[in-house]
Amino acid sequence: MLKDKTKESLALHVAGATIGHKGQFSNLQVIENDGPLEIEFLRQYVSPFYLGDKDTEKFRNAYLDIRKSIDINFISKLLGDFNWRSRSVGAYFTALEDFKEMEVNIGNLLLRSDVCYAGRSYCLALASFSTPLAIDFLNQYLEYYLKKPDLWFDQNSAMSALAYIGESTGEDLVIPHLATWENFIKNKPNWELTSSISHFKAQMKVLTGFKNEISS
Repeated sequence: MLKDKTKESLALHVAGATIGHKGQFSNLQVIENDGPLEIEFLRQYVSPFYLGDKDTEKFRNAYLDIRKSIDINFISKLLGDFNWRSRSVGAYFTALEDFKEMEVNIGNLLLRSDVCYAGRSYCLALASFSTPLAIDFLNQYLEYYLKKPDLWFDQNSAMSALAYIGESTGEDLVIPHLATWENFIKNKPNWELTSSISHFKAQMKVLTGFKNEISS
């Protein structure tokens, strides 16, 4: 029994569930696969994309090589896998292909925050949609997780996503969260909002540039 629990804990850690937490969003409905993805599927569609700079010919060429396979069912498989790598790739591909059908699922994944490392990709996707619903998901996330100073999740990415959307709409969407943000970062000396926003904006420039290229 102890070995089984150890194996389960290790599997969760590898998947990205490094912090066990149950919050008010834990029961939100998201796509869930019946079983793990096949090794060959991961090798071909996840491994080349989840790490590294997206602003490279290597990434672009690899994406173009598989693009014909990418549809809603394909994205659902990626987002339905309980692993930060697959979900990060799925969210990024969703943004590239502008699959707004997945907006609610991605928003719910962000709110649930079941696995680490994937949140930035969720925020990039929501920022790429820039819809009222995307703004609502980001606001809900910040209203809850900025009040959890011990959860070092993706609060900086969510703030940056709102800043990005607000810049294009002429609104300051960050102001309502600034006071809570300042309290949240009291124990996080390396969290700096201006640099987070700048880095996020640079990532969005890469994403939107490639998105426009492949859709033209």
